[in-house]
Amino acid sequence: MSFLFYQIRVCLTLYLLLIVFEIQAQDSTVYYKASIMAAGATAQTPFWQYANQHGSVPLTGNFGIADAGIYKVYNPHNPRFIQWSAGIQGVASYGKSENVFLSDLYAALKIGRVEILAGQKRMTAGLLDTTLSSGSLAMAGNARPYPRVQISMPEYMPLYFTNNFVAIKFSYSDGYLGPSGINYGSVPRISDTYLHQKQLYFRLGNKSHRYRIHLGGNHQAIWGGEKEIMPLYRLDMLKAYWYTISGKTLDYKKVGNHFGTFDIGGEWRGKNWNFFVYRQNIYETGSLFRVTNFEDGLNGLSMRRTKPLPKGSSYFAFQSFLLEVIGTHNQVNRYPISELALFERANYFNSYVYRRGWSYYGSGIGTPLASASATTDSSLPRNNSEFTNNNRFWAFHTGVTATWLNFKLSFRGTYSRNSGSFLTPFDGVKQQVSLWLGAEKNLNILNGCSIYSALSSDIGKLYSNSYGLAVGLRKTGFLD
Repeated sequence: MSFLFYQIRVCLTLYLLLIVFEIQAQDSTVYYKASIMAAGATAQTPFWQYANQHGSVPLTGNFGIADAGIYKVYNPHNPRFIQWSAGIQGVASYGKSENVFLSDLYAALKIGRVEILAGQKRMTAGLLDTTLSSGSLAMAGNARPYPRVQISMPEYMPLYFTNNFVAIKFSYSDGYLGPSGINYGSVPRISDTYLHQKQLYFRLGNKSHRYRIHLGGNHQAIWGGEKEIMPLYRLDMLKAYWYTISGKTLDYKKVGNHFGTFDIGGEWRGKNWNFFVYRQNIYETGSLFRVTNFEDGLNGLSMRRTKPLPKGSSYFAFQSFLLEVIGTHNQVNRYPISELALFERANYFNSYVYRRGWSYYGSGIGTPLASASATTDSSLPRNNSEFTNNNRFWAFHTGVTATWLNFKLSFRGTYSRNSGSFLTPFDGVKQQVSLWLGAEKNLNILNGCSIYSALSSDIGKLYSNSYGLAVGLRKTGFLD
């Protein structure tokens, strides 16, 4: 039975469970969100207009888009041991081509602190400030959500035998990505590929502590079709899955394309501001237990206001700041397994086997700074065997939010120095600046909604120079 049919069966089972618990509907709160937007650009849609938008924004420059969703979420004030949630969100866009798809479609059951989820839901992985970040290295929310089955503890659970000083959270999931072309194997294409994902994080410090430490890691692997790709090894699906999730080698090679990060972060809670510093360190296929490449990773510092402004205040005030430095330029494993040259270089976000690389529906699953080849300037070299032709870069990213005269203001800016990939090196460093400035204001119409606008631009040699403007209307609310 294929994974897709298996997932459908699990979804149906969960929906039946939801019907059973419908009589306890007071456990959850129902809310909705909807928005419409029109955008125009001088060339391709600027980078920060489409990046980290879960694959929903077209790249055509001029487009209209509408999305709407309804969600039933857990009620944190309800003491019941079993609760449920579900969500559905649709996206429709119109431009040079039309596109309609479901972004979110999931159902989940929460038993105590443990959640079982089936379907597709917007998620990220790794320690970072999710609101302003350039994006987590491994899973950034840049691509469409993919269908998965997941068991997790989404919130930190204090360990009572440590006097609540240590808390843990985790997730374990398997998802379906669809067909993929094959670069090196016995067949040119396979019909099914899968994404395995797991993460485990610890927090040191309880609610009364002003200082807290976070540490842990995540592991992702794209796999599938091993029986067709490597027929000599006679790997059935179950055995290939075990090799993938365990990282076990087969004839000195890993099964699947692996990528993940080991993370550490420090949190300080002040009287008026919270500070969070974090580091994501990359490991890739062949280096899970040989973390020798400390030059590559994501480093961030986030500041967020915690003391609210006086009620009715309209003067200018900063709400949050973020600064990140991201490096993926090295990619060299100084101690490759079995000393095979193939494993000396990691080639992040690409795969020596799967032509799709680290992507879903043409968008990168990891950081959007490793852009899909189709989005970079047409004059740059590219290789049909690679998803991205630019995975070696240094980037400096900042984000700011502020309020002024009842406006919510936000800014993102990124400067990067890009060198291509090892297979498709650029003929020199390509510098790039990508900017985004947005403003939003609440309106007293339609029982409360907001209007927003954004200016964005790409200036440099990595993308086509482009300037864009977007305006839109959004509304959110609760149904009960």
